[in-house]
Amino acid sequence: MELRPQFDAFLRDIRPSERNKEEWKRGSNTLRARLRADLDLSPLITSTFLQGSVRRSTAVRPTGGKRSDVDVVIVTTIDHNVETPSVAMKRFEPFLNRHYEGKWVQQDRSFGIEMSYVDLDLVVTSLPAEPDARAELSALYRSQAVETDESIEEANDWVVNKSWDPTRYLETATMLTEDTASGWREDPLMLPDRPIKEWGPTHPLAQIQWAANKNRRCNGHFVNVVRAIKWWRHEHTEELPKYPKGYPLEHMIGYVLPDNISCVAEGVVKALEGIRDVFASYAAAGIVPNLPDHGVPSHNVLKRLTAADFIAFHTEASKAAGLARRALDEDDKDVSGALWQDLLGKCFPLPGPGGGDRGFSKPVAPAIPRQSDRFA
Repeated sequence: MELRPQFDAFLRDIRPSERNKEEWKRGSNTLRARLRADLDLSPLITSTFLQGSVRRSTAVRPTGGKRSDVDVVIVTTIDHNVETPSVAMKRFEPFLNRHYEGKWVQQDRSFGIEMSYVDLDLVVTSLPAEPDARAELSALYRSQAVETDESIEEANDWVVNKSWDPTRYLETATMLTEDTASGWREDPLMLPDRPIKEWGPTHPLAQIQWAANKNRRCNGHFVNVVRAIKWWRHEHTEELPKYPKGYPLEHMIGYVLPDNISCVAEGVVKALEGIRDVFASYAAAGIVPNLPDHGVPSHNVLKRLTAADFIAFHTEASKAAGLARRALDEDDKDVSGALWQDLLGKCFPLPGPGGGDRGFSKPVAPAIPRQSDRFA
């Protein structure tokens, strides 16, 4: 059974709370405001925006004492053909020492900032160096469509378009289409990579746009299917390898999940069955699939996944697919609920008396009108 009331309650429980949202918005907005006000850095900064699972609405609530986390991208005019990654990143150290002394650490491609209530990942990027491309893209990256802190779930009409406005209302306005004139898809940002001492392309905006489009094609269920499977992974940590998780797992789900799913339960089943079936030959051959990134197709999202971890993950996902299918196909609400709970953990509530898909059990016989002369 689909058990929609139970899935609704389950998703409410595993989503980031309103407090989590307030924490990451407060932390990220404070960081962004400080960057814009910095006398040394502000002349270099074209834009700042949120990326990651927070922006794509695929985050689940933190567990085990962990804090909310959010990625903040800084779009700069640093010339990546002139400055090395280490020099570019060193520009930000005085700022970090002034505002986050003792709380930041330099990572390979970003800065990690640990606050008492939120973890921030500060990602420094550069616009393409070509003057024409830079001028066109600067206007786009400064637009509300890019700089909004609303997630794709909070703004389900969101699209990469300079005319997008968060105050628009979809029911009274025509849905905007994706901007194609600026060539933004063909011009990714450049990201400094300290270990290899080179800049490489990155395109978080394209990942966000892909997720927004996919969510609409899935009737708003894609992000919740990702959340549910992330929670399955959380509940079965002991059986599963450490990887894939996070974005690589989300990308795998999006790759196999068909469009036009009617509910989250159906989506969970089809996503797990898709992982099982689409990647079966790879697992049998001991080969990790090549899944091109939505923004930079030359990047394999699963590049860092070992064959051993992929095979182990595929094995457990295949088992989960069988369990999910049994839960969906089961006609008895109590048995179905127990199966879903076995898959998704105790956060998935069991149906109460009469608590099936619509809050009541299927009738076992035609209803017989009650005799009454009350309205005779």
